[in-house]
Amino acid sequence: MENTLPEPVDDNASASRGHMDHHAHNNWGSVQYDSRFDEYWVAAGSARQCLFYCPWCGDRLPPSRRDQWFDAVEALGLDPWQDEVPEEFRSDAWWREAPLAT
Repeated sequence: MENTLPEPVDDNASASRGHMDHHAHNNWGSVQYDSRFDEYWVAAGSARQCLFYCPWCGDRLPPSRRDQWFDAVEALGLDPWQDEVPEEFRSDAWWREAPLAT
């Protein structure tokens, strides 16, 4: 098995939602969205450069949920680099459908 994370099921399907909808400048899709981590990013060679501010208006983008994603997957006893990741962790379902902390 390859030592890479599985691709999200809706990597760019979700890109049409959210902050970038407000910017026609992004109609060619230069800014991408990864719903698993709630991150906006641009390609940087073969890597992804996470964005912290909107390149069009300067607004601060939502904080990444990447660390929370790894914590949640590992809490299931899974190694996200080696094991099959449950379907809900391949989209935003894991954090959108999670019960709110009180």
